[in-house]
Formats: sequence, structure tokens, C-alpha cells
Amino acid sequence: MILTVSKQALLSAMIFQAKCDERYYLNGICFAPKKKLYSTDGHRAFLGEHESEDLKENVIVGIKGPKFVKFDKAKIDTELGMVTYLDCFGIRVGVATCEVINGKYPDISRIMPKENKPVSEIGFNASYLADIEKVAKIYNPKYKLIKIKPNGNDSVVIIKLNKNTSVIVMPTRI
Repeated sequence: MILTVSKQALLSAMIFQAKCDERYYLNGICFAPKKKLYSTDGHRAFLGEHESEDLKENVIVGIKGPKFVKFDKAKIDTELGMVTYLDCFGIRVGVATCEVINGKYPDISRIMPKENKPVSEIGFNASYLADIEKVAKIYNPKYKLIKIKPNGNDSVVIIKLNKNTSVIVMPTRI
């Protein structure tokens, strides 16, 4: 199966995936049906989109090797275990290896708040906010705009980067 994903979505998902978690399935990026793309480390989650049409179930992919950043799209061949990085003309500019991770990815929809609650103050791990700035810069280098939707001071906060891309962050107790 060939999975296709944009540079912005792949680089952003890689920021929020777990690195060496004992929950091995979090060490990959989840390609879900309906073009949904997820990654999480258990404290925050990235929700984006991929370009593959024919997915019937979740596929968790772990990309190995150094992070490649000079590309426009990535084509991930899950059968060969290879990632091909393409420029804007469709010419290969790099390759990497990958593996399909067998496991059940967490249901991200379960942590999505159903309502918005007002909040007077809220605490965050500052490094999480720094990673959100990195993603905002990937999606819009000129204006790093985000829209924050708080849901009380003890529930997840949704940070919208654009219409189809969000980051979910758990607040810390103050």
C-alpha cells in the first residue's frame, strides 16, 4: 500500500509522536480512514490529513533514520518499508526506511471535548507550546497564527492551525 502525505502534515506529525515510549504503537504516525492523520505522545496529539484515498483501517507507520525536510510530498510504501520524498515536480529527492507497527492506536475522538467551558487561568508545559509554534511555522511561515479553544482548566485544549489541522494539549495543574 502506498500512503501519500504532504510535507507540512508529516513534519508536524513527527513532532508530536512519541519517541521511545513503552506503548510502542505511539512511536508511529497513524494513517486513518477518511484521510485523517494522527500522532500523539500521550500528553498532546496532532490531528491532520493525509492524501491516501483507499484506506479501510488504521495503519501505524514508524519512519526511521534522520529527519528529511527538503521535500514537498512523501510516498510511504508499507510493503517495501520505504519512504520516498518528492519535490514539487514529483522528482525523488530522498529516501528513508519505515515499518508498519502492529497495534491499536488510541481513539483520538474520545478525548475531543464536546463543549467549550470558560476558563480564567490555565497552565501548560512551555515546551508543548514551543512545539505548537514549530507546527504553526511549518503551516504558515509568514504569520504563525493559531486559534485556541479552551475547555476549562482541567480538560484538553484544542489549538486550530487551519481548517483541517489541530493540536490537542492537556493542561497542567497550577
